[in-house]
Amino acid sequence: MDSSIFSKFNLYDQFGYLMVGAVATILFVINALYFYQVAIPGLTVENVLLWLVVTYFVGHMIQGVSNLLTDLPLVGRFFREPKHVFTELEKESLDEVRHFFSVDKADDNKTWNLCYMYASAKDLTGQVQAFNAYYSLYRGWSVIFLFESIFLLFLVWRAPHMENWIFVLLSIFVVIVFYRRKIRFWNYLRSKTFDTFSLLTHIKA
Repeated sequence: MDSSIFSKFNLYDQFGYLMVGAVATILFVINALYFYQVAIPGLTVENVLLWLVVTYFVGHMIQGVSNLLTDLPLVGRFFREPKHVFTELEKESLDEVRHFFSVDKADDNKTWNLCYMYASAKDLTGQVQAFNAYYSLYRGWSVIFLFESIFLLFLVWRAPHMENWIFVLLSIFVVIVFYRRKIRFWNYLRSKTFDTFSLLTHIKA
């Protein structure tokens, strides 16, 4: 694989893990300090490397949890995109992919994966990988604030103060915003993948 493609893919992914982990870590510190008065060591020159490792690890954990949540009966609907559902126009594109790779018997899911891999490897603008990274980023953030909302609801149940209710509503609002952004970038990713494949194969033809 071309080193520039690998570097682009690696940069997008690692940045996403760090950003997801950073938000989760910041929320944990705020919760510990504000609700339980537990002081967490702040970010300094001496411990910046340690914090980077922690946020990177947490980012991987959150994305792993996101994948697990998709398999749950009820909650999974919130995190699972309709990856196996294609419009008539997209099915026509999938037929072109099958013809291009000579895999006429491949199902839609496998054909989509071939299309995505080809488009991402050949996408010089990096938009396919960028949209995939944003999709993962917003999915991770939506998971974080979903758990934050559950935590805050538990606090409200124990101490139903108006201030706690405001935090709950704000957290739920953020979940909704990031969920909508996640869906939007999934649609961007799918559309850009098909467009890139079509453009590349027509140029090659």
